[in-house]
Amino acid sequence: MASLILSPVLTFAGPPRGVDCEAAELLPRSIVACAEVSDLGAVLHTVMNHPLRAQLDAIPAYDVFMQSGAAGRLQMALRAFEASMGKPWQQALDTLTDRGVTLALDASDGGAAILIHSSDAELLERFRGFVLALRQMQGATAKQGDYRGFVADMVSDQLKMVRMHDWMLLTNNAELGKTIIDQYLDRNGETLVSNTAYVAALRDFDAGEAKHCVAVAFLDVKTLRDAGVANKFNKEKTDNLAGEVALGGVLANIRHTPYLTGQLHLSNDGLSLRLASPHQRDWEPPREYFFGEPELAAAPSLLNVPNRLFALSTHRDLSQMWLRAGDLVSDRATDQLAVADTTLTTFFSGRDFGEDILGSFASDVQIVGMEQDFSDVLPQPAIKLPAFAMQFRMKNPEETQPELRRVFQSFIGFLNVVGAQNGQPQLDLGMESIGDTQLITASYVPDRDKRESLDAKIQFNFSPTMAFADERIILSSSLALAREMTKTDSTIEAAADAGDSNTNGQLDATTLRRILDTNRSQLVANNMIEKGHSKEAAEGEIGLLLELLGFFRGLRLNLDVAESQMSLNLAVDLLTEAGTQQ
Repeated sequence: MASLILSPVLTFAGPPRGVDCEAAELLPRSIVACAEVSDLGAVLHTVMNHPLRAQLDAIPAYDVFMQSGAAGRLQMALRAFEASMGKPWQQALDTLTDRGVTLALDASDGGAAILIHSSDAELLERFRGFVLALRQMQGATAKQGDYRGFVADMVSDQLKMVRMHDWMLLTNNAELGKTIIDQYLDRNGETLVSNTAYVAALRDFDAGEAKHCVAVAFLDVKTLRDAGVANKFNKEKTDNLAGEVALGGVLANIRHTPYLTGQLHLSNDGLSLRLASPHQRDWEPPREYFFGEPELAAAPSLLNVPNRLFALSTHRDLSQMWLRAGDLVSDRATDQLAVADTTLTTFFSGRDFGEDILGSFASDVQIVGMEQDFSDVLPQPAIKLPAFAMQFRMKNPEETQPELRRVFQSFIGFLNVVGAQNGQPQLDLGMESIGDTQLITASYVPDRDKRESLDAKIQFNFSPTMAFADERIILSSSLALAREMTKTDSTIEAAADAGDSNTNGQLDATTLRRILDTNRSQLVANNMIEKGHSKEAAEGEIGLLLELLGFFRGLRLNLDVAESQMSLNLAVDLLTEAGTQQ
């Protein structure tokens, strides 16, 4: 092992031009996917020196893990690595990768390659020796080959490793490796930088947010699409109506876009991912309901209520989607919708569901969820669920309200009939007015001997309510949430203005943690049943989950659609101050 680690650095008769090039100039034009981490050292520094690190170390379950056999083996491996490199492992990795790490996938033969560019060729050679030493310690026979003066070492049955001066190449495909070496030495072949889609992607990277950007990625969607890869994404019609509502426009864009880009940002405040692709308005048909017609439409503001768990707002013309379902979903799904349409038309007294009912709503869709307060409520359900609600805006409230009120009352009656047949509690209808706001309520009636129960059935999480406030109609799972939403000063966007986003969403991790903690005993019981853990082990696992969840502030989502680009932005926000969250 020592002889391999301390072997002299290979010498060459003058480095070729490939030493000073970028990874994309070595990769062949047939590369369909690549990702580059420009500064792995900065990533490690952010992670290892994050303000939350001290809190993580203080968690008892984390300390138990660090004392376990798996963590011990990891520590031994790190010490061996440091001995080989002659410096601390973080510093070694920083130097080994300071000019970038690139991962690439080739379309012609499915080969994959990793290119590591370092400012220290000698350290790369030490790394090579360390890898080969580990290989021999595992009992493998050292195997080597030669190509144009470079030694190719077998790292595994499939993976080969080649050091080219200050580059390290790892690949599972010999032909791909030879192509990269040829380009490194000769610099006269077609490379990834001659791919027009990749060049366009580089412009997108340059125009994006550079601060805290730690990785970029490129996907040649057109080449993959032409090769028949992931055919289910290329179908004009989908099988899932819910998937169509949520992602129909995104999938339509993927069926036409030439490429997709990704940018990963990391800081002490959190992690964010941006996926973007070109967009053209003539790619939208027949899914104009998703984007807006004739102009691109924006989502309404997010709703804000006390103890909010999540909020989602989007633009969807549900009436047009329902009426044009034959152009959007498969024949099987269309047949199912036809049956549903007949049933709903009957339920709505002969009024067409797509044209008359959904058509009476504007295209603004708002959904919100909140933690429920059961402190003064009896009976209390054993499992305490959050409440959720949807809000629409009516085009003609005077005409729409009476019809929807009658349908809601009929629906509650239907639930009572079905519930009685299955031995479930019954719903009691009620009416409530707050100023000009009207609420039609329904609440479950407990049995006489269970009116003060603390472990009631799950149904007692619900008190279905329909509320009318001006042109707004609210469909809520609980009366308390409906009351909050009728307060106009409580339905204001809590964060930044929605802007031109087609879809916005937020999840509050603090509220999620409280809800899970409230149901801790149920979670522990389920863990014991499903995983066969002891009570102590189950409590430890659930406790660790809640402790880790306490590090997060929340999750944000935005789908932005412009005339020339579509982008999906996901962000995980962290709590960076100790004691911020209880």
